[in-house]
Amino acid sequence: MKKSSNQSHKEMGVLARDDREFTLIYSHNTRVGKHALAYLQGIKENLNAVDISKTKVSDTQWTELASALNCKVGDLIDKRMVDVEDTSNYGTNDWLKILQNNDEVLTHPIAIKGKVTKQIANGSDILKFFGVDSAGLKKTMHTEDPTIEKTTNGEDFVK
Repeated sequence: MKKSSNQSHKEMGVLARDDREFTLIYSHNTRVGKHALAYLQGIKENLNAVDISKTKVSDTQWTELASALNCKVGDLIDKRMVDVEDTSNYGTNDWLKILQNNDEVLTHPIAIKGKVTKQIANGSDILKFFGVDSAGLKKTMHTEDPTIEKTTNGEDFVK
């Protein structure tokens, strides 16, 4: 994709809707966004991570995402992060402008796999959405008794 000399951000192409690809739309300027990406970076599947602080998502794509999430574009925005007293008269175009210019207002990262689209409230929830089981960690704590006996010889750490 070409970037003009006066363009500060890349623009995102068409939204991926592939069952073999995971798409995460997030802002690296939010805690949940960073955590969700960190959880996903360990998976071996195709990951398309779209950081909206660096890559612009078009107004049409935001509208499509809101529709897929069964909400309005304004619902994607954390109103507490908007420096405006009264937003009751705001319409879709107003919210799109705010979202395009303030990536940190995105309420939650958006995960896409195939036809399923979901907002992720906590970083670890991303694993459930994508079907990853505890990042591949073995679950043995509940099946084996913990070792509580001394396992070293000749070492006294507490007197």
